[in-house]
Amino acid sequence: MNLFLGRGCNESCSFCYAGDFFQGAAPVKRGSVLEQIRAYAALVADAPPLPQWSEDLGELAMTLFASRSVNLLGGEPTIHPDFVKIVETVHEQGLGAIVFTNASKPERIEAVADKLWSITVNGHFAHRAPKLPFDIRRIFANLPVRPNEDVVELLKPIHDAGIRAVFLAFATPVGGADPHCFTPEDQDEMRRVHGLALAYCEDVGIHLGYDCSFPLCVDERVKQSRCTSVPVMDESGYMTICGGEYAYAEGRRHVSKFESLDQLHRYTLGLIDNLRALPSKFDICNQCPEFNVRCHGMCLAYREKPALVEA
Repeated sequence: MNLFLGRGCNESCSFCYAGDFFQGAAPVKRGSVLEQIRAYAALVADAPPLPQWSEDLGELAMTLFASRSVNLLGGEPTIHPDFVKIVETVHEQGLGAIVFTNASKPERIEAVADKLWSITVNGHFAHRAPKLPFDIRRIFANLPVRPNEDVVELLKPIHDAGIRAVFLAFATPVGGADPHCFTPEDQDEMRRVHGLALAYCEDVGIHLGYDCSFPLCVDERVKQSRCTSVPVMDESGYMTICGGEYAYAEGRRHVSKFESLDQLHRYTLGLIDNLRALPSKFDICNQCPEFNVRCHGMCLAYREKPALVEA
């Protein structure tokens, strides 16, 4: 489950999605997020045992595995006033906390280091990772790349920091203020960028993974599973999905309204299916036989936005 802890940040990355997603968000009562975490954890605790892992698991089963983790996102989650208590509550509820961070607040990480499963650092701030009081083997990097950026030069600080796994993403304008992003029509350039990244990572011993916005058409060597967008919860306990906030702002459902984890997952996967039914803004995707089969059009970022989609 992704838990968004507001949109506040102490950096101003132009490619960040958080700004537009939370514009106009109502103030949240201090500490209420802890109640929502406990409500979600109760659904997980009552769920049946996980199925045996295999590469052929269906989307619902894949989401069940993801439900045991709570990915703390922002903005920058470590600047949230209740960050330490939130991590402690996630841990107390038997769930695994994963922090997505710009690594600017090592003292906040130190306070909960023994209660974190792992840390994912924004690759543009990977030079800060060695200062985090956390096992570098459990720190990963997510690297959004924009057109005209040198991907190898972006990867070098990640390698120098000691990080050995990076998830490559092509920056898309999902909520971001920067219009200078990759589109599905940039296949030749994306293919070139990916080739450089793959060669570099193979040479220096970094595992190259892929963010959900990475399109399968770029390279046949990319092995990307189907979209497994996990439920998203805001601080008030309302559930939605990544990439779908613009369509479902009026159709969110509170975590307390679900009677089981299965019901919650079927609800959020239903929202995803509705978005997948929308055409792409780009004919190259609409005409592709893999569109909505294995590939989802760069993480739903370039779908034709509906006036309103009923949940």
